[in-house]
Amino acid sequence: MNNKTVTGKVMPEGVDLSQGEMDELKRDMRSAQLTHWMQSNQKQIIAAVVVFIGLLIAGGMWQEHNRSQHAAAATLYQQALNEPDAGKKVTLMQSVSDKFASSTYSALAQMQLARLDPEHAETHLKALMHHPEAMQEWVWQAGLDLAAIKLEAGDKAAAGELLARPVGEHYQQLRHYLMAMAATDVAEKRQQLQKALDAVSHDEALKNRIASLLAKTAS
Repeated sequence: MNNKTVTGKVMPEGVDLSQGEMDELKRDMRSAQLTHWMQSNQKQIIAAVVVFIGLLIAGGMWQEHNRSQHAAAATLYQQALNEPDAGKKVTLMQSVSDKFASSTYSALAQMQLARLDPEHAETHLKALMHHPEAMQEWVWQAGLDLAAIKLEAGDKAAAGELLARPVGEHYQQLRHYLMAMAATDVAEKRQQLQKALDAVSHDEALKNRIASLLAKTAS
């Protein structure tokens, strides 16, 4: 009788293997193949393990570095907030922005600088709007603040481009109010004022101003 060999096991021809036996043979084959591969690639495996361990160590060091940077940025930002001297406060906020440029604290510092350093407010607002760590709400507010600056400077075209950008629900009132200020005809101004009055409000003084202006356009 002829025999056949499968992974070292001699099986008589014509004998059917059960499913369990077939599974065992497959496991034996995979095990033999894996052993052969590991023996043939031992040096590469060791090198890969060394690299992997190195990456784990480097990753831990990087995480520790990030934590250290975050703590340093938070400390300097808090120091800037607590500084009573206006000039020193600006210097400290600028230092936060420069030293920790990729952090959220840098975006917060730009927000503060737009208020503390009005002469360069436009520069700070633009930096905030393009900051990768700035929250969406900060970007919306910065855009509206910049539009207000453009309106004050008489640049309605630039203000209009900024106001055309979508903002969140709680920023619609200010957006429509500024659009009313940028309007070139009474009908458009009234329409925007009405939208501003109908929008969600969290500024009672602004809401009263809008209502007053809307009443004047009706007379």
